[in-house]
This record gives sequence, structure tokens and C-alpha cells, in this order.
Amino acid sequence: MASDLERLLRLWREPPGDGPAAEAAFREVYADPVRVNGAELPVAALVERARALHRAYQGIEMELIDRVETPDRLVIGFWMRARHVGPLETPLGTVQPTSRAIEARTTDILTLRDGLITDIWVVSDELGVLLQLGALRLA
Repeated sequence: MASDLERLLRLWREPPGDGPAAEAAFREVYADPVRVNGAELPVAALVERARALHRAYQGIEMELIDRVETPDRLVIGFWMRARHVGPLETPLGTVQPTSRAIEARTTDILTLRDGLITDIWVVSDELGVLLQLGALRLA
């Protein structure tokens, strides 16, 4: 799974190309559709999420902190580090570019079937990112 994990992380670290090649690369790793936090998404929507990530951030790095693996599950905990250079869409609205560096703690719980990710539960520290960007302040 080590090479598959690297291929997975690369999909999110590097900007996806244009056209069908990007979707084909994601289909090598993800089922189409894939369930994300309970909602089914087509691979095209994952590619668009990756593009949005790269519009918002530059120099994306991911540091794997921990992983737990079973035959049908992979759980990874990692830091994502980047610089905020473009509009970031959040549940609280759009955060305009700040040029600030961010660190986001993330845990992904991935379900695997026939070599593809079929289900993902993502837990990411969005509040911490919003605080780092100055979009929220503590009372």
C-alpha cells in the first residue's frame, strides 16, 4: 500500500492537469462515485476539489504522521502545510488571499475495495486554518 499511498497523496499535492487525464488519474485511486463524509461524489467533483485546493494554496506539502492499515481500511493522519494565495471557500464564506502559511491537521479514514477507495471520512482542522488566516478571532 505504500506506493498506493504515495500516489494518493500526489493527487492532492500536485495540481491536477486539464481535461480527461486528471479524471483518469483519480479513477486509478478512487471508485466513481466515491462516498465522502456520507455523500456520493463523482470523480469529477474530487478533481474540482483538488483544483480549488491549488487555487487557494501554493507549495502544498503533506507530512504523514501515522497510518493504520487493515485489508479493507487505511487510516492516515497528516499535516498539510501551504501558503494561502487564492480565494479559499469555507463553510463560513470565502477567505480572500492572505499570503499566510498554514498548517492543517487532517485524518482520513479510507475504505478500500478491489484496490480502489470507495468511502472516505475526512476530519480536518478547518477552525485552526481559519484562525491562522485571521478569518476568525478568539473572543
